Amino acid sequence: MRLPPLTADALAPFALLLRAQDGRFTDFPQVLEPGDTPGRHAFAILCPQPVPPGNISIASLERHPHSTQSFLPIRAGRWIVLVAPTLPDGLPDTDAARAFLAGPGDAICIARNVWHAGLTVLDGPAEFAMMMWRADAGDDGIVHDLPAPIILTVG
Repeated sequence: MRLPPLTADALAPFALLLRAQDGRFTDFPQVLEPGDTPGRHAFAILCPQPVPPGNISIASLERHPHSTQSFLPIRAGRWIVLVAPTLPDGLPDTDAARAFLAGPGDAICIARNVWHAGLTVLDGPAEFAMMMWRADAGDDGIVHDLPAPIILTVG
């Protein structure tokens, strides 16, 4: 799967591209939306290490049933956004997965309960701010190991 650039239309309905509209103040309430279970807002700085370009293997996907999850690059080059719909049995529909090549100016808010790959960066060590609702029950991070990896081709 080759990666097209990230656009708001292509990313919908899985996630929002967080950009100011018409160069003006733009509010995104989804980023700080409280979850549907007791919990707290969480803010963290993630420091992913790069993977080499070429054929990149995605071996698992995750979803957060109770919260949105936002990623805002602080220091980053290119990075991958991979999202997938859910099948009737609750597993990710890898045949309908969509992958995009994001850049240092791209911030996203992944919708609640959307399957997505973990943060994957390409050009060097990175720093991202991550915000989400952290459910007290500890059941808001579901990881599914794929029976066959999704292979992405990045130059």
